[in-house]
Amino acid sequence: MIREISIDDPRAWDETVRSFPDYDVFYLSGYSGTFMRETPRNGRPVLLYYEDGEDRAINVVLRRDVALDEKLSGKVGRGRYFDLVTPYGYGGFWGNISDWDRLNSEYERYCRENRYVCEFVRFELFTDYHAHYDGEVETRTHNVVRSLDMPLDEMWMDFKQKVRKNVKRANTYGLACIIENTGERLDDFLRIYYGTMRRTEAEDEYFFSRRFFEDLITMKDNVMFFHAVHEGKVISTELVIYGAENCYSYLGGTDSEYFDMRPNDYLKYEIIKWAKEKGLKNFVLGGGYGTDDGIFRYKLCLAPHGQRKFYIGRRIFDREAYDGLVALRAGAELNERYFPLYRS
Repeated sequence: MIREISIDDPRAWDETVRSFPDYDVFYLSGYSGTFMRETPRNGRPVLLYYEDGEDRAINVVLRRDVALDEKLSGKVGRGRYFDLVTPYGYGGFWGNISDWDRLNSEYERYCRENRYVCEFVRFELFTDYHAHYDGEVETRTHNVVRSLDMPLDEMWMDFKQKVRKNVKRANTYGLACIIENTGERLDDFLRIYYGTMRRTEAEDEYFFSRRFFEDLITMKDNVMFFHAVHEGKVISTELVIYGAENCYSYLGGTDSEYFDMRPNDYLKYEIIKWAKEKGLKNFVLGGGYGTDDGIFRYKLCLAPHGQRKFYIGRRIFDREAYDGLVALRAGAELNERYFPLYRS
């Protein structure tokens, strides 16, 4: 009842995903394939298609060879142990399921047969899979979702007053918004994005390469760049990715010299107007850098009623293998909150 579709067959992969009329962008081959090409440690993507009567669902997992983890280099032979993780963003089973016990049982069998030790899941915000997950579920943070299901003038009044004030202030500087999906302003995007990552002291894993973004740009029907421009110069920028119903504030930043112009508030409003005109239902602003920090509170000003719990899941399929891999890290200082522990 679970069938694998290879990343080497992107047409079959994407036809399967798009057969779900409400599909989300994180399930498309171009998205997970981008992470595979970024670094081998990310693993090889697999699309899982589940069907049982009228129940059907999809799931994307990155199949990672444990031997490629530098912390276990030379301690584990290649091709012996694998673990699973959802791609950066959101994931888990997506579809129409009436019998979750049946799906969980079939998925357990599939994972054991394929020698998967464990998995880590970042759950989708728009499914209830986390409530049926046959493993450990935890929520540490929140995400912000701006519902687009109201007239624009009502949405404007739903923003916190500081947002309306900042957008009005930005307009006094005569900012313009460039919307494109060709990558014609990729140099400007990268200049601001990398500058923002350095300023916020982001972890190395978030400094995605130029090739990473060039790969994403090939997803023409599911990506869009928004650039706030002042006197011909891009001063704030954002990459938005989207599926059938939801769009996501993915990556971007603002030139710190122009903070006073409030270009980010301006840009967020331009994205909201574009998304609503396109007929999308939700604009996901994400969370903060930490647990409900200042960045999160800023985003909440755009959607005061849009706070949602963000769930993660952990599941061990082979306890003996898992404990054996942890034992190989004996003597190392391990982070007990990290999963899987042997990768910490």
